[in-house]
Amino acid sequence: MFTKRTDLAIEAHELWQESAGKTTRLAGVKATEKKIQGYPVTQVDILDREGEAALGKPAGSYRTLDLTAFWQRGDGFFDRAVRAVGQQVKELTPDSGPVLVVGLGNRAMTPDAVGPLAADSVLITRHLIDAMPQHFSGFRPVAALRPGVLGTTGVESAEAVRGLVDRLHPSAVIAVDALASRRVGRVCCTVQFSDTGIIPGSGV
Repeated sequence: MFTKRTDLAIEAHELWQESAGKTTRLAGVKATEKKIQGYPVTQVDILDREGEAALGKPAGSYRTLDLTAFWQRGDGFFDRAVRAVGQQVKELTPDSGPVLVVGLGNRAMTPDAVGPLAADSVLITRHLIDAMPQHFSGFRPVAALRPGVLGTTGVESAEAVRGLVDRLHPSAVIAVDALASRRVGRVCCTVQFSDTGIIPGSGV
């Protein structure tokens, strides 16, 4: 039997509404909408096991930033998009402590290269804070990992990340990965943020 699959909590919520009817209230799930820097943000909070069962996702907060207007090239579109993304990351990470950024995916495949490409743009400071404190003392320690994929490394990404976490003891791990959507209109203009973690390779 074919089942519709999506990595986006907002779409899982939509699928449930389509099957149950919009007038039915979904227990264990709270959905809110707002705008940040002019871009819509939909927050879906899965509160308990009932919500987990209904949407098929772990309990936690899922925030979907819609950057469709980004492509209209309006005034300050890029700066506003960067601030909107930054605000979500800031709200979901601790205020202090080292951070490990993990770029998940296969750099050799365009639809799966988002993670490695994002990691390439991260300012790595973990080794510089001690080496050049006069320049980097105001930065928090940041390290990055691009674990590749099982097919080319022979190592599961989750195993590699766990090993490095045990070594570095970061206060937060920021995992960046490409996600599957059921709507073409959300491709290349949707960013989901979550505090529940991610399962590498779950889309296979």
